[in-house]
Amino acid sequence: MPTIRDKPAKAHLIERLNKLTGNEKPLWGKMTVNQMVSHLVQAGDMPFSATIADRSSFFSRSFIKPLILYVLPMPKEVRTSPEMNQQENGRRPLDLDVDKGLVIDSVNRISDLPVDHDCKYHPFFGKLNAKEWAVLAYKHIDHHLRQFGI
Repeated sequence: MPTIRDKPAKAHLIERLNKLTGNEKPLWGKMTVNQMVSHLVQAGDMPFSATIADRSSFFSRSFIKPLILYVLPMPKEVRTSPEMNQQENGRRPLDLDVDKGLVIDSVNRISDLPVDHDCKYHPFFGKLNAKEWAVLAYKHIDHHLRQFGI
């Protein structure tokens, strides 16, 4: 399973992020490139600050989390929470290059977390450890880069 804790996988993900120009069109979904990168900035802060209410359930923590982390691809066309939706209440995009730098900073920060770091919860999956956050970060960023053909 790819993870940002794996240096070659992390480097390849960062290389792909740096290919974004701002002119890409989504293959699915409604976000622009700038909104998507801003969404990734916001997601990259989640292991460190619990700013979105925990809406996880026994089912989402016990069954969906392992399926998404380790078995299934990240699903397309799934609505994110309103707090993470860049067209509603989410973080407003900055300059694309600034936001790309912030995503790369969060990738490095998450990838370097000690395995025993006390990470914050995910609003749908509940408590995640540092290794799980690294897997989810890889899958989430990869999913959105694929959304824009990168």
